[in-house]
Amino acid sequence: MTVQAPFAGQLTSATFTTGSVLATTILISTFSGTTPASTNENCNTNGAATCQSTNGGQTFVLQDAESLSGLAPQTSFQVSLANPVTVTANQWVAVTFISSSCSSSNGVSCQINIFCGTGCGSSGAQSGLVQSTCIKFGSSSPTTGASFTTATPANCVIDNVVGATFQSSGTTGQSVSVTQCYGNCGSPAITLANTNSTHTVNFNQSITLFYEFQSNLNGFFINVTTNVAKAYSNGIGVIEAIYVVPSCPVGQTPFSTTCPGFLASGWNVVGNPGKGRLTNGNFLIPVSNGEWLGITITATMSGLDLNDTNTNVAIFQTSGGGCACPPPPTITASSQFSAASKIGLWGFIRGNVIQNIPPPTTAGGCQSFAGIDCLFPAIVNSFCTTFTQSCQTSSALFWVVILSIFAMFVLQFGAARLIPGSKFIAGGEIFIFLFVTFILMFSGLGLLPIWIPVLIIFIVALMMGKHTGRYL
Repeated sequence: MTVQAPFAGQLTSATFTTGSVLATTILISTFSGTTPASTNENCNTNGAATCQSTNGGQTFVLQDAESLSGLAPQTSFQVSLANPVTVTANQWVAVTFISSSCSSSNGVSCQINIFCGTGCGSSGAQSGLVQSTCIKFGSSSPTTGASFTTATPANCVIDNVVGATFQSSGTTGQSVSVTQCYGNCGSPAITLANTNSTHTVNFNQSITLFYEFQSNLNGFFINVTTNVAKAYSNGIGVIEAIYVVPSCPVGQTPFSTTCPGFLASGWNVVGNPGKGRLTNGNFLIPVSNGEWLGITITATMSGLDLNDTNTNVAIFQTSGGGCACPPPPTITASSQFSAASKIGLWGFIRGNVIQNIPPPTTAGGCQSFAGIDCLFPAIVNSFCTTFTQSCQTSSALFWVVILSIFAMFVLQFGAARLIPGSKFIAGGEIFIFLFVTFILMFSGLGLLPIWIPVLIIFIVALMMGKHTGRYL
């Protein structure tokens, strides 16, 4: 889906209702031109709404790609982005999704998000502000900042339940993302102690120290930081870096030959560092919930004094770095450095927040004793694993038959109990009357397209004409 930004500011969150296939990545892209060319199409709903679909060959630039987890089928969610996207007034912004279980990277081959219901679309108040858009990213991990083109409307699943929230420039308020410290941050973060346990580490050898951990957020790793205990002038150089383990099956050891860690950040040697915080980079390295990461530190010679923290976190060592600068490109073997070490070395992950949105209620509340406007749509749609117009129509017809038979049985049973010896038989014209009544009720609630009751009434008229001997 593509929407037009109402003002200059940031796209801070997206809201969507999942289908039967769960998305694993949300992607935010901006249109390269002024307004993407589009085609008007029928929304495939019971209403007369007309949808606008972005034409093929339109160019969008990917601004943000964030991992998703914790989703459930046929449920509404709101995702607060870890990396809000800056937009200008009236700029077109695409909110799209990728699922690792889809055979096509643009999501065309499977329904990631659920369709809108009756009467939705981009007509009326939303006319000209919303377009259904499919972007051909070409892979499950497209590059942020790269340009991509759209698929033709015929290959695009139109009218999905997706929305976006924009925040104007200069607006103050609660942050839409969460930032969490990883590594050895101290408790509370950041707490330091002047114990300098690295003073005796022989960095004259090839050695790199690192903390390893699993992210419990979907978001971005920002930087790696330590605290130097004193100022230097002897030419010592300090190197910090970030490593990522792309995939590590359950039961396997991270930072090993089966689950190697790869250098994921840029690095540089800081010569003669001053006393205080030493930070490498302001990165936006994408990470997902459960992914293993490592933050490392090494020096070009011995005598480096780093402040410790007040917590004991297991730290590991591997070969590479030290006097053998640069840091190793991969970490495939490690051992625990010192059980008593409390080196202050940490980094922050800025993550998105996924919130479950409760289903909306009607004015009547749709509680346990709901009216027919809540009850009948609920029982009809509950028979559809993947909600489509054809499934809703088939389910509604099924329930019309079941309810007609049940009502006829109740009438027959009630007559037999209340009027002993009664010859009342709830069948024939009575069954047809019940059947047509339920057809009209379901059609009035928008659960059946209009051609169904017209067809049924026409058939009943022919049957009654044959029964009475009268024909049109």
